[in-house]
Amino acid sequence: MANPLNRSIKTSIARQLSRDKELQLKVRLLIEKQFRVAKQKMMSEFEGHAVTRELRSGPGSSNISGTLPEGNLFGFIGFETGADPIKTIEKMLVKTDIIIRRRKMGTFGFVWTYMVTSPSMQDLYAATPLPWASGSSWLRELEGRGIPNLGQYMHKRINSSRSGAGFQNRNRPEGGRVQIPYIKQLLQQFETNLNSIQASRVSSKYF
Repeated sequence: MANPLNRSIKTSIARQLSRDKELQLKVRLLIEKQFRVAKQKMMSEFEGHAVTRELRSGPGSSNISGTLPEGNLFGFIGFETGADPIKTIEKMLVKTDIIIRRRKMGTFGFVWTYMVTSPSMQDLYAATPLPWASGSSWLRELEGRGIPNLGQYMHKRINSSRSGAGFQNRNRPEGGRVQIPYIKQLLQQFETNLNSIQASRVSSKYF
């Protein structure tokens, strides 16, 4: 286990760092680089997720996510033909950014404080309304308790349906719910990756 720095050493380090603008810039650039790597990983996982790919493919998609016995999520959720339900989520995630706030001496050395601006789950839920249920979010339902009425969903290309790829047969039992981990899991992993950001490789010459 690392030993805490005594007061005289911390004071000495603080003085050196306050004068070393080159080191400060290197630390900032390293933190920003590690943030970009974490963000790119999150975006790659988002783009490659089965739900993203299935919804992006529209009413003609196969059930890439493996969540339905027939049809696809686009038709099951009931999006309008030509809609892109993923576009809003993507725009919100892309805006994720980092702001490096300040630095201070901690128990074991210098500590850099940063703030990451990213959409909350509540923001994402508000931006993903369920087409046939006012006030509900298809994203919240999909990765929460599940979207209901699976038993009534019938996959059929039909012009009179909202999506053109299925309709609800109210004469059939409601059946189960469709549920799959999605954005919440990606953001949790992103947060874990952010917590591993460190600048010790740059500032090691002081220890």
